[in-house]
Amino acid sequence: MNLDGIPIYDHHAHALFHEATWRAEPLEPYFTEASDPALVTGFAGDTLFFRRSMRDLAEVYGCAPTAAAVRAARAGSDYMALCRRLFAEAGIGHWLVDDGLWSDRLWTIEECARALPARVARILRLETELATMVESHADADALLAAFEARLRALAPRVAAFKSIAAYRSGLDIGRPDPVAVAAALAGVRRALTPGRPPRLAAKPLVDAMLWRALRVAAETDTPVQFHVGYGDPDLDLRLASPLHLRPVLEAPELAGLRVVLLHCYPFVREAGYLAAVYPGAYLDVGLTIPHASVAGMRAAVHEALHLAPVTKVLFSTDAQRTPELFWLAARWGRRTIGTVLDRTVADGDLDEAEAAWAAARILHGNAAALYARAPFLPGPL
Repeated sequence: MNLDGIPIYDHHAHALFHEATWRAEPLEPYFTEASDPALVTGFAGDTLFFRRSMRDLAEVYGCAPTAAAVRAARAGSDYMALCRRLFAEAGIGHWLVDDGLWSDRLWTIEECARALPARVARILRLETELATMVESHADADALLAAFEARLRALAPRVAAFKSIAAYRSGLDIGRPDPVAVAAALAGVRRALTPGRPPRLAAKPLVDAMLWRALRVAAETDTPVQFHVGYGDPDLDLRLASPLHLRPVLEAPELAGLRVVLLHCYPFVREAGYLAAVYPGAYLDVGLTIPHASVAGMRAAVHEALHLAPVTKVLFSTDAQRTPELFWLAARWGRRTIGTVLDRTVADGDLDEAEAAWAAARILHGNAAALYARAPFLPGPL
């Protein structure tokens, strides 16, 4: 099934590097979640993702399918023209940007909207937002109340909230005692560097923040994205299973809350199960596509569809820093979903018309419905 005509609603990604940073950055870090320099320089080029992508990018640049040739072709490229071309070829019509990452090195939301042919809206990263408030609030109750007020004010101006609790304290979100929350905040403040937001990893404080944020999200009809599963080594994969989120999905005070389980690998089946039994749970197959092998990407989409309703499965690029990642994710997203849906027809799960409907829903329609109230910024001048 050829899905090239379906525009992608990229419901979770990040911004691009400023040109000077892009030109100075080596190629290998884009193709790994590793951070250890020995692994990045010594092994990242040996993954199936890297080897396959060099052949793909050789098509983009009209060069030999080697890393050396791709590097040389990139170095001679007009960066802004490359960004516009690859976004247009990727067919990304909507782009929701989590701007809580590397804000000093990546474009702002406004720069994204002005530069590229996609409708752009913001995803607010909760932990980053709270971190900016810690220095000015010594009392935990006052901090959380101010944070809740800020979220209520910002909710109409963002497409979604996002949590990286999986990277900080895990997805087993408890209901902490106020004394523990106060002690956690005091510890964070003792380690503050003035003028620099802290990295929040104290579980009582993160958990208390999340319950406030989730309540705001439920009351303002704002979807909440959770990073689930695979990520860089800052994350403890044992604590990143979506099954930990059952108390959130069952909390009576969060009725109507919509939770998007991002990426999910290797917990795709678990995420699919949650989407099958909880009305507020959705799952995403981005990052696994395009980082996995071709067989791995197909397996992830198959597993997502084992139990989950088609209308709860989404695709994102989770791309960042360089435009090639958006192009690669879009190429393999369409190819993988098309191949899997062909298999569903062959198996008798769907007929051809239903498979075409499913493709349009996964690539675009499900996100368009989920983020229907996203406030998009004005586009290119």
